[in-house]
This record gives sequence, structure tokens and C-alpha cells, in this order.
Amino acid sequence: MIISVFGASGRTGHAFVRVAADAGHLQRLHYRNKPSEMTPDTATVVVGALTDPTAVREVMRGSDAVVVLLGPRPDARGLFTAAATKAIIAGMRTQEVSRLLCVTGAMIGARPGNVGLTMKLMAFVQRKTDMVDMLKDRDEQERLVRNSKLQWTVIKPPKLTDGDAGPYEAGASVSVGLGSHLSREALAKFLLAEIKSPQYATSAVYVKDT
Repeated sequence: MIISVFGASGRTGHAFVRVAADAGHLQRLHYRNKPSEMTPDTATVVVGALTDPTAVREVMRGSDAVVVLLGPRPDARGLFTAAATKAIIAGMRTQEVSRLLCVTGAMIGARPGNVGLTMKLMAFVQRKTDMVDMLKDRDEQERLVRNSKLQWTVIKPPKLTDGDAGPYEAGASVSVGLGSHLSREALAKFLLAEIKSPQYATSAVYVKDT
């Protein structure tokens, strides 16, 4: 497969790029600046702003699927996640790429009954703090994906860790709480499995370590 990756420079992006390369998949990686780290021989790097439609389209040229791993970072200048995701969706329509996998978070967007009460309360409190604008930006990102009319999947992990991948549990009704976690490597493996054999098209899925 050829997989386009937005957010390749982050820790989750690094894990996905490594796991996808080990599985033999070609990748087209987006970076806003020339990467300082080594990238696999099977990857093509595209450098450009997320506000540049030409660069965004180039990332997804010939791709079978687009993976969005964008998220707030300490060095980020302002809120960008929702606007970037909107540009990616527009580029997918132009390039006629339909499969979109977007990682948000267990406390982003709607929180159904399988999300623990304590986690719901934390999400409520966070939306009353100086994190409110960032969380609204992530909520809008998820809304854009859900309304994109593409073959989308929203992946909602709890706390991400850097450990090795172990067994994980995935599903729309998987229960997650403050003690739940998921290794980035396990998340990468889930994403690859979902690209290859979609089980959660046009739906949200919770994934956690067992």
C-alpha cells in the first residue's frame, strides 16, 4: 500500500512510520520543515505548509489511505489542527482518495457511555481552563472528519505511551477510563490493520492496551 501520513514528525508519527516501513508499505510523509531524523528508504518526504494546497495534494498523490496524526505540541504557533484537517479533506477530494484515518483522543468530541465518569468530569473541567481553545479545536477536527462524506475512521485512544506493543482491545463500545493507556506502537499496528481490512469505516473506535 501507499499511505500518506500527516503528523510524521511527532512521537506517534515516528512509531507509525517505523511500523509501516517494517511491514513493507510505501509512505508519503508530510513535514512542515525538512526533517532532522532519518526516514525509511520506502518513504517520500514532502516539505510544505499545511496551508499550501499544492503541498497537501502532493503528500497524498497516488495514496491508498491518509493517516492524520496531528495534535497540539508545546512549540506550535497557535491552533492549527482543525484548519489543517479541513485542508487535508479538501485535498483528498481533489485527489480522489477516500480512506481517511484520524487519531483524536478519548476525551475529544462526543463521549458516550463507555467513557468513564471520572474521564468525562476531567474533560468538562479542562473545557473551563486555559485548555478550552485547544480542546475546541480538536472537537472541530473530529466534527470535520465525521462530516467529510469520506470513508473515515476516527480513532480515540486514551493516554499514549512509548512502550512496546502488546495485546490491545478495539471497538466502538470499549470502556476507557483514567487508568487506560495504549502504546504508540500498538496504535500504529491497529491503524495498519484497519487500512488493510476496514472494520470501523464511518465510525469512531476506542483502542486501549489490555
